[in-house]
Amino acid sequence: MSGKNSVKPAKNNSAVQEYFIARLKQSVPPGIGLAEEMADILDVSIDSAYRRIRGETALTLEEIYLIARKYNISVDEVFSSRSDTVTFAYTKLTDSVKNFQDYFDRIIGHLRTISKFGDGHIYYVAEEMPLFYSFFSKKLTAFKLFYWQRGVLNVPDYQHAKFSWDLIPQDLINTAHESFKEYLNVASTEVWSEETVFTGLRQIKFYFDSGLVSREQALELLTDYKTMLEMVQRNATSGRKNVSDKKETYLLYNSEVMLGTNCIYIKMGEARYSYISFNTMNSLTTSNPEFCEETEHWIRNLEKKSTLISGVAEKQRYQFFSKMFRHVDDTTHYIKSN
Repeated sequence: MSGKNSVKPAKNNSAVQEYFIARLKQSVPPGIGLAEEMADILDVSIDSAYRRIRGETALTLEEIYLIARKYNISVDEVFSSRSDTVTFAYTKLTDSVKNFQDYFDRIIGHLRTISKFGDGHIYYVAEEMPLFYSFFSKKLTAFKLFYWQRGVLNVPDYQHAKFSWDLIPQDLINTAHESFKEYLNVASTEVWSEETVFTGLRQIKFYFDSGLVSREQALELLTDYKTMLEMVQRNATSGRKNVSDKKETYLLYNSEVMLGTNCIYIKMGEARYSYISFNTMNSLTTSNPEFCEETEHWIRNLEKKSTLISGVAEKQRYQFFSKMFRHVDDTTHYIKSN
């Protein structure tokens, strides 16, 4: 469990910097020198960085902020020993397209950091289709970003617009699609249920019924949706996200109980992070040790009560994906006949 590897919060002020440096060591990827990284973040010399690491020079609040922001270290965790208080970070999405760009840049940055750890792993409990699969193709990406901004965030520019392939800025589509490609570089365990596939299909169907998506557009989206599911099925069959992967990088579980939430839990080295969904597409992030330990405990129990359908579980996998494809086919038939 994560509690065995995590650093315990400091109990007095004199230990705060020591604890903060210990948390930073957990988060810096292998092969990156701690002093060099700190010198770069704080724009100080290597000697000055070493003095801070040894505790000879006190870190200022501004310096703690700069380091914590880059590595998503909870400042509240550093300064407080209360186990019932958790501080989360998130990216605000409601103001501008730039915030969306920052949101995806943040996601890509996290994924690239995880991939640098040899044992980096993402656990994804998916009440609805995992976020990254929404960006499997440029067309699915364009639709998802339109749906979020029009239907969820109520961005004024989209309130009276119908969907078109070129409505969303291409740079934003490219960045979102890049997050999908980065996700393929990180080993992961996903827990789905039979309901996981429904949300994306319902969104396409709803916008078609509302006249915001044409029949041709809806059918193209469903074609890509099915192709995406075929990719997941291949990955589950091989136990690998990429053909070139030399070891098992993908596990898929089928939960027969309603999952009730989207949750991402990350392990990389001794560092742990939990991402809890809110506002449909956004997430709250924390590295709080107690919260992460409880999240891992919940996921482990969920795995035990679910069926592993990747690898050798051919019969269970075939039955599961047959249902997924049938849901896509039913939606396709509905679009064609209306």
